[in-house]
Amino acid sequence: MQFYGFLLTAVLAAVLSSVSLALFSPFVTLRRISYLGEALSHIAFAGIAFALLLGWNLHWTTLVFVVLVSLAISWLAKRHKLAEANAITIFLSVSMALGIVLISLRNGYNFDLASYLFGNVLLVSQAELWQLGGLVTLNLAFIAGLYKELFYLSYNAEMAQFYRLPANLVNRLFMILLAANIVINLRAAGIILVSAQLILPASTAFNLVRRLDHAVLCSALLAIFAAVAGFALSWWLDLPTGASIVLLEFVLYLASLSWRGLAPK
Repeated sequence: MQFYGFLLTAVLAAVLSSVSLALFSPFVTLRRISYLGEALSHIAFAGIAFALLLGWNLHWTTLVFVVLVSLAISWLAKRHKLAEANAITIFLSVSMALGIVLISLRNGYNFDLASYLFGNVLLVSQAELWQLGGLVTLNLAFIAGLYKELFYLSYNAEMAQFYRLPANLVNRLFMILLAANIVINLRAAGIILVSAQLILPASTAFNLVRRLDHAVLCSALLAIFAAVAGFALSWWLDLPTGASIVLLEFVLYLASLSWRGLAPK
């Protein structure tokens, strides 16, 4: 019985992790900032290094660090008219270098790079499972409550300002919540699955549907299917769970391309 409870926790962790990121996937895709999600997951490396070196709480230190860097990227790009992609690349490179330096200062500590890259849902605790559940709830409330603002920010940010919507505030909240999603999901998903979940579900969904609200729902359903099926395949075939989920999502994306080609214009 204890074994099945452990297995159920791992499956729920995979599903909640996938859904939390998939809910943001359509907005990240439409705004063409998928590279930002990947960059923030790399930037989290420096936050993890700070926490380990100073002996601080790993999650909170990393979360605060990533949020501050994400806001700094937006400020730098706007204040100094620097292309956002360039600002992201600068902070990504500097954060990775800083993380490596800080880790090297931690004598006698061997950093588990494989866990950082691929995650491990089998190691997710009950407390972390509750965090993932709370994150999914927060994401749903954020999208439902600010859907109109997110819609205009995704399709036409200038129209949001024209209609006097709080575009800047919503964008900051979006960045903060995106950073929180990335940091909290690193334990279960790892950097590779986090990056994939921010682009593949929506890329597949937009090949199947056209409306944004339908794409959000479709992304979540695809993420649930890929998480459950990918976990099952990894368990039966003794494969890495995160990698199995990513490969299955890629197969679904390829299948959606065929559907898109057959669908009437």
